[in-house]
Amino acid sequence: MATHTFRIRCALGGAAVGALLLAFLKIPALSGGQAAVSLSRPGHEDLTFWVNHNGLSELDVHGEVGFGDMARILMRRRSNSERMRALRDRFTFKVREMEALDMPDLFRAELNADGLTWVGQPREIVLTQGRIFNLPVVVRNRTASAASVSMRYGSDPAVKGTVSAGTAAGYFLKVTVGETGVREGRVSITARDRGIEAAVRADVRPVARLKVNVTEPSRFYVTAADGLAYAPKGSISRITAMSAEYYFHAERPFELDLPEGDTRIEATRGVEYELASRTVKLQAGQATEISLPLKRWRHMAAEGWYSSDAHIHANYTAVDHQVITPDDARLQAAGEDLNNANMMVANSGGSFVHDERYFEGKPSSLGSRDHLLYWNEEMRNSGMYGHMCFFNLKNLVHPIYTGFRDTPHADDYPANYTQAEGAQKQGGAVTYAHPGYSAEFDGASARELPVDLALGQIDALDVLSNNFEAVGMRMWYRLLNCGFRLAISAGTDAFTNVADHYTPGGGRVYVHAGRTLDYQQLIRNYKRGVSFASNGPSILFTLDGHEPGDELRLPAGGARKFRLKAAVDTQIPLDQVEVIVNGKPVVSRPAAKLRRILLDEAITLDRSSWVAVRALGPYHRLLLNDDAAFAHTSPVYVSFGGRPATIREDVRFEIDWIERLIARVKERGRFSNPERRAEVIALYERALEKYRRIEATAAP
Repeated sequence: MATHTFRIRCALGGAAVGALLLAFLKIPALSGGQAAVSLSRPGHEDLTFWVNHNGLSELDVHGEVGFGDMARILMRRRSNSERMRALRDRFTFKVREMEALDMPDLFRAELNADGLTWVGQPREIVLTQGRIFNLPVVVRNRTASAASVSMRYGSDPAVKGTVSAGTAAGYFLKVTVGETGVREGRVSITARDRGIEAAVRADVRPVARLKVNVTEPSRFYVTAADGLAYAPKGSISRITAMSAEYYFHAERPFELDLPEGDTRIEATRGVEYELASRTVKLQAGQATEISLPLKRWRHMAAEGWYSSDAHIHANYTAVDHQVITPDDARLQAAGEDLNNANMMVANSGGSFVHDERYFEGKPSSLGSRDHLLYWNEEMRNSGMYGHMCFFNLKNLVHPIYTGFRDTPHADDYPANYTQAEGAQKQGGAVTYAHPGYSAEFDGASARELPVDLALGQIDALDVLSNNFEAVGMRMWYRLLNCGFRLAISAGTDAFTNVADHYTPGGGRVYVHAGRTLDYQQLIRNYKRGVSFASNGPSILFTLDGHEPGDELRLPAGGARKFRLKAAVDTQIPLDQVEVIVNGKPVVSRPAAKLRRILLDEAITLDRSSWVAVRALGPYHRLLLNDDAAFAHTSPVYVSFGGRPATIREDVRFEIDWIERLIARVKERGRFSNPERRAEVIALYERALEKYRRIEATAAP
């Protein structure tokens, strides 16, 4: 993924949408994909890829490891996070070669025609008495043939391996020292009868105990005196996608045995709390007990706004490693102060359906008054139509997936429309997930979205997702400019059984739903679009006193002024706040160094329009899943003379989109009989005809 920031302007093409400028947004080059891939050597996936309930302390490994495990061990050192971010593509990596890892705590050697040389060598390491230290070594072979290598720490058993020509290999040396004190250690490597040594100062610390009192479910970061992250036994340790830092959730007091010295403990909870931080000096033979109370900077639920993540997988990716329990999911939701965790029953790459056993057809009894947990469904098609997330299901909609080869549902049948209809008929809500890496047909995922929206089966779009917000906005704006109502949504697509993946609630949709959290009211207002999506800032706005999701119906003829009021609050930096009308920014206010931005603007409209407010900003550590701050409201709709807001160019774009979808179904769709193919095409032609009727009356 190319580095992208809201500080870079990018024209996005097309007169209507292109004129948006989408200031401060850049759409990166297409990513290599966001699949959860271990990048471990065979049999090593349990080292760092999958989560467990063992906390984070040490790995019992001595030998060669894959790039993924080497990178994830290096991420344990907090000081490596910035360097690691430069190599990352959210939770995956832009590069996957050992030689790209140049962290200061990594021993790096190079073999060439003249022999072995050190490229990088730490001068000091901090060890914990009696505990395994995973000493990382990378050897690069620049010769034309494979080379056998041997390496060791001191007199410990050697690790042997073979490094292919022109490649690099990574190794962990298992170092354990039983006596405390400072001593000189040595790392030695030999290859082709030549050897090198590196002296390293080994500071072996005794163990000290830390006790942390927990006042409410929270996300914790613990960095010990050796610079490494830790998590207590019984907890699930994970890594933030963007800042590349280990964390865990806790709701009860916990204890950790850590090396003596300065230890930093940080805690927060979701996006409405400040980051609390405290550094304490641990001493051997003593237990240091601390409390770390949290402070809210905003309490949206107290104002009647409740947060949801539309798209969370407790267990995913493989048939095995289904280790996340409903109680684990509950703790994660509570630890992120997520009012509604929409959990997914779904397949991954085949016929196995994850977490079907947890579906109840109602909110889980494990939830609380303020934090609901509901297993619903992600309906997945294997590349033809897109993925949808359902809310409020009484029964799962079958088939749960379509179009996957070598499964009982290999056909691209039924269309997503039929599945969305099945959810809607039981009082459900439907959003399209992760719309794509490009706003054009070929780079999109949500290909059937324009059809299903026109035919009345879609409520929302995950504009804030694991794809780029610039892409989601562009697709959303075009559809709104076809005269349809479409609420904003947010879904992280978190796989919580994978250690290095998205954090639930890192992006969320807030819904205004009353003084107490009532799930059915939440769903009704989610479908109406009484909402905003955010990864940090909050936006409350009205147009002539009407909030998002409302429609102002006015007689035809003449321009009219409207009063727009907005309050944007944030604890992370923003660049600007904008008022968006029909996809174009009509008001822009600088927001740098401001925690609150107030708008009180006169907006003149002379045609049917939709009006929304968005806030954009740079990367910040507290943005767990994104590389830029983002918040955007659903629209207020204004109609003159009963006409919806339409722009002909955007309608024409969607017509072309559906025509291409029909051609794709004809040429590439998998159907067991011609009747099924004909049924899907006929459905698409119904939607196509509706767009053509809209085009005939759309404004230029």
